Amino acid sequence: MISKDVFMEAVCEVCPATCWGKKSHCQVHDKHVGKIDSCPEWDKYMRDQEAKGQQKTVSARKEGFVRMSEQVPIVDFLQKAEEEIRDYNYMQIEIVRIQRFLREAGEGMVSQYGLDAGLPKGKGTTGDRTHAEVARRERKWKRLQSLQDKIERINKAVETIPGEQERLVVEALLDGDKNNLIAKEIGVSRQRYYEIKRSAVMKMAWAMYGDQVQQTG
Repeated sequence: MISKDVFMEAVCEVCPATCWGKKSHCQVHDKHVGKIDSCPEWDKYMRDQEAKGQQKTVSARKEGFVRMSEQVPIVDFLQKAEEEIRDYNYMQIEIVRIQRFLREAGEGMVSQYGLDAGLPKGKGTTGDRTHAEVARRERKWKRLQSLQDKIERINKAVETIPGEQERLVVEALLDGDKNNLIAKEIGVSRQRYYEIKRSAVMKMAWAMYGDQVQQTG
C-alpha cells in the first residue's frame, strides 16, 4: 500500500486545488493535506500505476535527486526506503530472535539426534527429520542475512544526512516514534514536519538505493 506521504508528494504537490507551500491547504477537501484520509485523485493515481505495472515517475526536486533522470521510477525507491525505515525497530528485534533460534536449534540437533544425525537414513527416520531441520535453519540464515544487510544499509544512509533536524527526524522514526510526537519534540508545525520528513526520506532513499536508481535510468 502506498503511504500518504507518497500521495502528497506525487499528487497533492502538483494538484491545482492545493495551495502548496506554507499552508498546503486543499480547496476541495477544505483542510490541510496532512489531515486528508482519502481522495479520488489518490485513487486515480493508484489505478494508473496498476495499469502501467509500475509506480508513476516524479520530477526530481530535492537535493540528492537532481542528477537523476525525470524518467526514473523514484516513487518505488522512496516507498521502499520509507518501509525499511518504519520496520527498522522490528528488524532489530527479529534479528535477535533468529539468532537465538539458530543457537538453540544447533544445540538441540546434537543433543536430540547425536553426532551421526547427518548420515543417510531410511525414509521416515531420523534422517528425514534432520534434513527438514537443516532446511529450516538454512531459511532462517538467509532471512537473518537479509535483515542484517538492511540494517547496515540504513545505518550507513543515516550518516550521510547533513541537516540536524532531518537527522533527528530519521533517528526518531527508526526508534518507532509517531509523526505527531516527533513534530512536537523538534518544535515545528505538522506541515513543516512533513516537509522535513519528505526531504530526509528522499536523501535516505538516494543513499540506500542511488546506485540502483541510476542503473534503471
